[in-house]
Order: sequence, then structure tokens, then C-alpha cells
Amino acid sequence: MKYSGKNVAVLGAGLSGTAAALLLQSKGAEVMVLDSADEAKLLKSTLDNLRARGVTVRTGPAAETDSAPFDLVVLSPGIDPASPLAKNFSSRKIETIGELELGWSCVDAPVVGITGTNGKTTTTELLAQMLNACGQSTIACGNIGKPLCEVALEDRDLDVLTVEVSSFQLETIKTFRPSVSVWLNFAPDHLDRYRSVAEYRAAKLRIFENQTADDVAVINAGESLPRIKARPVTFSAYTNRADFRLEEGFIVYENQPVLRMADTKLRGAHNIENIMATLAVGRARGLTFEQMVPRCKLLCRARTAANSSAR
Repeated sequence: MKYSGKNVAVLGAGLSGTAAALLLQSKGAEVMVLDSADEAKLLKSTLDNLRARGVTVRTGPAAETDSAPFDLVVLSPGIDPASPLAKNFSSRKIETIGELELGWSCVDAPVVGITGTNGKTTTTELLAQMLNACGQSTIACGNIGKPLCEVALEDRDLDVLTVEVSSFQLETIKTFRPSVSVWLNFAPDHLDRYRSVAEYRAAKLRIFENQTADDVAVINAGESLPRIKARPVTFSAYTNRADFRLEEGFIVYENQPVLRMADTKLRGAHNIENIMATLAVGRARGLTFEQMVPRCKLLCRARTAANSSAR
């Protein structure tokens, strides 16, 4: 999508909304940021920065009743689509996308998208560290650290983007297509936002929506998922019916032991599965176990040491 000359409303003046507004402004769009909160409750330095860049900011009740014509609305993940602010625009049938979709439309590097109710931040961090250590330049971003729009604005020369993806971000995708998707696990959550567990699950499942047979889906073998188009690679610490499995203290791939868990100093099935998912993505990215395993051991030991010192 071309944004130059477009009149765009960005809903939410937080980290994601600010990144989206500045990215759009750099692309030649006319941008207004709207937030239901009173201006005194928002970060003054953020608002000052937006205004200094030529971005209009509207806050409080006036944001919820703004009737200006817009070509496009960008929804920050923290803004509920059912909120009065969002409904003010959806009721007028203005095209709406999310910050993740906007960032995706402005980056050239392939994306690894990681979702799950639990463990996605740990896995995103571990994967980014391992890829970098193996010579594939990346950054952990998305629902962790920098919003994808901020990374797109920086226009860094990266081999791949390691993106933590939440259900809130996936609600508003249109074309977002990770070359490798990761589904770690699922459990009921965010029922203050979703009307049911099924609705929450449906939002997360959208990570597979635009993938094709040319893409890879790294999925927990213990999860019951609908048929997906991407090539599945499975992992599990609980069942032998998986590509990556646990056997006598070793992570095993295609019946070959690849990593002894004792060498990582990490404990718990959740950590085992996070490592399995990380190795599976590395394989999908063309790395060998000879490249990955030594670095994975060092990174896991460092994480264990850091956790021990923090206690």
C-alpha cells in the first residue's frame, strides 16, 4: 500500500501508535494520532515529539467523536476494537489495519512470527540471540522491545526479523505472512478483551492465515490445530510423535540426539520446548545443529546464571 498523500488516523499514543505515526509520516502521509486518555495522563515527551514531527495529536473525549475524513485507520494493539474510540471509525467503514500489518508492509526482510499464551518472549529472545550468534543478523521486536513499525522506520539491513506476535496484533492483519510461524502453546487468557476462549484462539490462529506451502509452521505437537498450508515441523517434550522430542534427557531430531538438556543448565518442560522451537526455526532458516547447539548451550547457561543472580 502507498501511504504518501493519505490522510491516516492512528489510534493510541503509546509505543506502537507513536512508531506507526512516525513511520507513516516518513512515508509522506498526513497523520493524526488520537487517544481517549486525557492529555495529562499521556507521556508529554511522546506528544511533544509527535507534534514536532508534524503529527497532529487529539486526546480525551474529542478523540472519540472526531469526524474528520480519513483514508485509513491504524489501530494500536492496546486499543480494543470494541472501544468507543475504535468504533467511531469502524462505524464509518474506514479501512482499518493494525500496527503489525503496517510495519510488515514496510519491511523487506523475512519474518519469523512467534505466538503462544506462554513462553513467547523467552523464545523470541533466545531465537534472536542464537540467530545473531550464528551469523544471521536479526532483532527481537514486535510485542517485545521495539514495535515492528519502529524497526521499519530504522530501515536496518537485517537478514530476518524475529517478531513476537500477540493475539491483539493478529486481530487486524490482512497480508501479514511470516516465512516461519511458531505456535508454542495455548491456554485461556485475555478474557477481559475476548468474549470467549474460542474468540481468543481464533485471533491467535490467524498467524497461519496467509502462509503458503513455501513457508514453515513450527508447532507444538500436543496442540490440536486446524489444517494449515505451511509445512509443519512439530516439537514436544511430552510425546514421541513429534519431529523434535525428548528422550533420556536429550532433545532428539529424526531419532538422532542433538542436545543434552543437562548441558544447558535449564530445567522444566517449558524450557525444553522453547529450545526445541528455537532449534526448529534455525533449521528452517538453513542452520545446522553443528552451528546452533554450541551457541544454544552458551546462551541457555547465561540465562540460567542471570536468573540465579536475580534471586
